[in-house]
Amino acid sequence: MKPSQNELFRWADQIPAALWNNLRKRSSRQAAEAIGAVWNGNSFTVPLIGIDYTIDPDNQRITNTCQPDHPVSYQAGVVLLTTLASSNGVPPSGRMAVPQELPGGRLFFTGAHALATGPLAKAFEKDADQLIDRAIGLGGEIIEGADIAIRAPGLPYVPLYVLLWRSDQEFSARAVVGIDSRAHFHLDLAGVLALTNLLVYRLCKAV
Repeated sequence: MKPSQNELFRWADQIPAALWNNLRKRSSRQAAEAIGAVWNGNSFTVPLIGIDYTIDPDNQRITNTCQPDHPVSYQAGVVLLTTLASSNGVPPSGRMAVPQELPGGRLFFTGAHALATGPLAKAFEKDADQLIDRAIGLGGEIIEGADIAIRAPGLPYVPLYVLLWRSDQEFSARAVVGIDSRAHFHLDLAGVLALTNLLVYRLCKAV
């Protein structure tokens, strides 16, 4: 699913006011420090999967810092506001977990909330090396594991991972999306799903 597509909401300017209210209840400096963002006195700058976003709480506006006229997806907005409002500031563990391993994840990431690993594998089954180029373009790096293993920037304290096994005569290509094992200190499970959706969409865009 494209991160801008939702039956009720499409863009970040349609995010419910309650999420903005949650952010305004928190010290702005504390919110920035908790996630590794920058607060300039009026707005936050937060990197998300290789793109810097500007979040203006007073005007309830989220923009792409380098392309302020470019619309920001609803899911990107939810991830940014949720982590700013609720992150506990825990540093990353450096250990990958699949989202199902996070507290409550086994029940949550099923059905409509299943991770988009199938589309990811299908997108790169004929040209797995293209995944490396796409990931590096987002600021990712190659690590050990699977046939191709990538660590990609999610949020400053929440790295993401992609593992891909190439197809062969017996099996189709298979993919796993991982996240830092302490991601639940920065996002709720819906935010984790949105973050992984964004990564898959950006990797697969125009494949």
